[in-house]
Amino acid sequence: MTVSTQTKDAQAIKRQVERLRELPTLPGIVQRIAEALDKQDANLGDAAALIETDQVLTAHLLRLANSAFYGVSGQIGSVIQALTLLGTTITRSLVYSTTVLSLRIDMGGFWEHAVGTALAAGALAKHLKLAKPEEVGGAGLLHDIGKVVLYKQAPDAFAAVLEKAELEGCAFRDAERQLLGIDHAEVASWLLTRWRFPLRLLEPVAYHHTPGAATVARVETAVVHVANTLVRAHGYGFGGDRRIPQISPAAWKLLNLRAIDLDRVVETFDHDLRRAQDLAATSA
Repeated sequence: MTVSTQTKDAQAIKRQVERLRELPTLPGIVQRIAEALDKQDANLGDAAALIETDQVLTAHLLRLANSAFYGVSGQIGSVIQALTLLGTTITRSLVYSTTVLSLRIDMGGFWEHAVGTALAAGALAKHLKLAKPEEVGGAGLLHDIGKVVLYKQAPDAFAAVLEKAELEGCAFRDAERQLLGIDHAEVASWLLTRWRFPLRLLEPVAYHHTPGAATVARVETAVVHVANTLVRAHGYGFGGDRRIPQISPAAWKLLNLRAIDLDRVVETFDHDLRRAQDLAATSA
C-alpha cells in the first residue's frame, strides 16, 4: 500500500468516525418503554405491555432472563417475570441494544467480557452496599458499547484499531486515540447523551477509563472502572487487547477498598461465573 493510499484510507476512516455524531435517535416505542421504566413509581405492568407489542424485544428479554447467567433457565415465561428478575436498568439497556445496536459483535470474547464486567460490578456494588447494585451491573454490561458503535457504524475504523492493538501490543484505547483521535468511551458518551441517558448511568460508561472525570456518579463510575480491570485480570472474555489496565489510585481510595475486600468480591464473581458456565454446559 502506498503512502497516498494509506492517507486516503485514514481520511475515510476519520470521516466514518465523524459521522458517529449523527447516531440515530431512539424509535418512539423505545422512548416510551424507557420513560415507563424511569418513573419513580415505575409500574412494570405498563412497561411490560409496551414491550409485548414488539415480538423481537419480547423474545430477547425472555432469552436473557432465562440465560445461564441468571441461573433460572426455562423458568421465566412472561415479560413481567423477566422485568422483575432483570430490573429496570438492565431491561432498558437490553431494549436499547436490541433496537438500535447489537451487543453481539464479531470479536471473540467481547460478550463474555461485557457480562463478566456486569457480574463483577454488581458483586462490588453489593459488597459496598450501594443502593442499586443492579443498576451498576447494567452500566457494567454497557461499559464498552462505544466499541459496538464503532464496529457497527464504522467497521473499517474498528478493524484498523483492532489490527493496530494486536500488531503493536498496545491497548485498544491507545490505538483508537492514535488512529481516530477519539476512543470508545467518548463515542459512548455521544450515543448515551443523544439517547438522553441520566448521568448516573452515562458517567460509569463514559468514564470507565477515567473515573476521576465523573461528577454525579463518582462511586458507581469507580466501581465499573475497578470491575473492568478485575475481569481483564481474571482473563475472562476479550476487550480488544490483552493488556490489563491499571486501577486508578483515586478510584481505589474513593471506594475505600482493602485487598481482603477485593478477594471477597473476586470470590463472589468466581462463584457467579462458575455457576453460569455450569448451567450453560448442562443446558447446551
